[in-house]
Amino acid sequence: MLYLASRDGDLRYVDISGGEPGTFREKQVDVLPVGTLISSMVFLNGDLSLLIGDSSGMVAQWSLVRDEQNRFTMQRIRAFKVSETRIPVIRSEQRRKGFLTVDVAGVVGIYHSTAERMLIQRQVGSSIPAAVALSPRANAFLLLDSDHKMHYWRVENEHPEVSLQAIWGKVWYESYPKPAYIWQSSSASNDFEPKFSLTPLLFGTQKAAFYAMLVAIPLAIMGAIYTAYFMAPRMRLLVKPSIEIMEALPTVILGFLAGLWLAPFVEENLAGIFAMLIVIPFGVMLFAFCWQQLPRRMQHFYPEGWDAALLIPVVMLSGWLAFLVSPWLEELFFQGDLRLWFKQEWGIGYDQRNALVVGLAMGFAVIPTIFSITEDAIFSVPKHLTVGSLALGATPWQTMIRVVLLTASPGIFSAVMIGFGRAVGETMIVLMATGNTPVMDLSIFQGMRTLSANIAVEMPESEVDSTHYRVLFLAALVLFLFTFVFNTLAELIRQRLRNKYSSL
Repeated sequence: MLYLASRDGDLRYVDISGGEPGTFREKQVDVLPVGTLISSMVFLNGDLSLLIGDSSGMVAQWSLVRDEQNRFTMQRIRAFKVSETRIPVIRSEQRRKGFLTVDVAGVVGIYHSTAERMLIQRQVGSSIPAAVALSPRANAFLLLDSDHKMHYWRVENEHPEVSLQAIWGKVWYESYPKPAYIWQSSSASNDFEPKFSLTPLLFGTQKAAFYAMLVAIPLAIMGAIYTAYFMAPRMRLLVKPSIEIMEALPTVILGFLAGLWLAPFVEENLAGIFAMLIVIPFGVMLFAFCWQQLPRRMQHFYPEGWDAALLIPVVMLSGWLAFLVSPWLEELFFQGDLRLWFKQEWGIGYDQRNALVVGLAMGFAVIPTIFSITEDAIFSVPKHLTVGSLALGATPWQTMIRVVLLTASPGIFSAVMIGFGRAVGETMIVLMATGNTPVMDLSIFQGMRTLSANIAVEMPESEVDSTHYRVLFLAALVLFLFTFVFNTLAELIRQRLRNKYSSL
């Protein structure tokens, strides 16, 4: 590319890379407002962007960006107000996206383009600079002013690419069509700019925890309610330890199974997974209706409190039936392929390792924690409260909803918060079952990358005391602060619930 600029801001860029000799593709753009003049123009490191200083003291970064028709156009990515006077000198760093400016009054400024950050301004000379040289490592510069005085300055500027904007805000990187949240700490080549946005990692952490809790909370709490209040004591002695022992399973094993077995299984039987959400509840309700139609003598033949054992074959049969009819449903309603139908009709893509797989696997890991604490909280409700409610004419379900659950609500809330804390801090399951891609997509069929998984993956490869290394420690601090603040708020709410319902 050949760039030609006139003093009044008429920039022409010419593609001279191919075509017949003497034929060029030329485009033109105005880069300055009327009344201002270009005072300096240099390439930013990488030769993808131009730094253009003008007579009003502004330095703008212009870069080639693809438009909606996939054609390159010159656009202004960002601008810096450097001085109130003309900027005759701009020098870009050789290894980073930083640059140095000198105005006509001898004021030197050091900036970083991607971080959109002014690092320092210092009066160096007292006249118009005649020449400026920046060292290859950008740790020193020489300035010769119009009075023939040479100024040598050392520069300590170790991590200029880190700023609140670069870490939490949308950043317009070179060659990108628009500003975006990007985490990309390394690349296969050196022609690359590190991108350290923690926003997609925090988003992925919340997304993984949300889908895990969406699976775990209903199953764990409903199971704990039935186990503690309706189940026979002998059966409870079998069920409760069996569920609690699930918590002893190493999460690396669950992640291994989720990545190598569950993810391909869900991909091949996606319609069956969704059919289970309809067929199993319908099958349970149908069985309950048929059970109520049986003679009383047959109903009482089965011991009270062992009803859940009857549902085991019903749930298994309903699940098998859901997978059996799913190909027919897929052919009838979704043109034979549910994943392709989502893509064509709604524009929703499908990744094999996605939030659905994480929700199922991590929900399975969180269920024992929530179940155990909730079951203990419900079982510990004083018997005189339940007996008194039943004696006053309330049904068992009315007693459960209006007495037992309210009294046990602090414990139930604690169970949910502890389960959420484990989901937020989970590493191995999300590392092996999410695809580990730092994208911001709410779709249940897309993957994510969490803060904990990112630390586990990149910390062994990061250079000690580098910007990448420090940002990973910052990510760990963010994860700690997130869980600390959330658990503190949860404790305040729990204490309020305890004070409110302790008088029942």
